[in-house]
Amino acid sequence: MKRIISAAILTLILAGSAFGLSDKEYTRMKKSSRAFREADEFMTECYRECRDTLPRSQFLEIQKEQREWIKSGRDEEAQIFIEDGMTRTEAYTKVTDMRGDTLHHFCVIYRNANYK
Repeated sequence: MKRIISAAILTLILAGSAFGLSDKEYTRMKKSSRAFREADEFMTECYRECRDTLPRSQFLEIQKEQREWIKSGRDEEAQIFIEDGMTRTEAYTKVTDMRGDTLHHFCVIYRNANYK
């Protein structure tokens, strides 16, 4: 019985790690995929835009949200596209680009609301 439980736990652990984007795979994607690298750079630029545009309290919320997105949201979003037939690199490129758009949108909304 202990072996069955141990095997089940190991299977869950391995399945979870295969699902998420590891640091090694992230680095490989940045080196091998121009599209992923550009999406990642775009998202980074938009994150900096938030840091430079939003009031500190709002940026701290974005920062917290970004960490959560990297921790689990990115993988959940990418999995949807993978299930629709995209490769992992294509899916992670798409969700990274979409996240950049979202971050940029926060800044546009703030600027429009505070335009004088």
